Amino acid sequence: MNRWTAPLEVKVITGLLVGIAVVHILISLVLLSAPGSTIRVLFVPVTALVLGAVVAAGLAVPGRFPRFSQFSRYIGYAVIAIMALQHAFGMLAGTLWWLRIFFGLAAAGYIYAGVLLSSRPVLRHVGSAKA
Repeated sequence: MNRWTAPLEVKVITGLLVGIAVVHILISLVLLSAPGSTIRVLFVPVTALVLGAVVAAGLAVPGRFPRFSQFSRYIGYAVIAIMALQHAFGMLAGTLWWLRIFFGLAAAGYIYAGVLLSSRPVLRHVGSAKA
């Protein structure tokens, strides 16, 4: 089996983008069981998962689509900024304590992914920086 030969930073970014969205979907499924809740609870987490998967796919295989790989880094900045703000506002507006903790950790995770997206190994991996 082939091993994924990407820098650790790229693996952490893809894990955070997809993992936070999956956990958010699971929490939204729990909230869906509340009385008066509708399926619209899943709109933001599913959107975050789709956008995060697009960015992760662009970062994962830069050799096949070099232009998309560089462009996906810029898309990643936008996705990370929007999702970090959304989770920060969710943390401020949350009423359940465990939901506020999740939103705070998710916002911190997105901010950390944004910092890693600017690191030198990621820039070398997508071909934006010279070695």
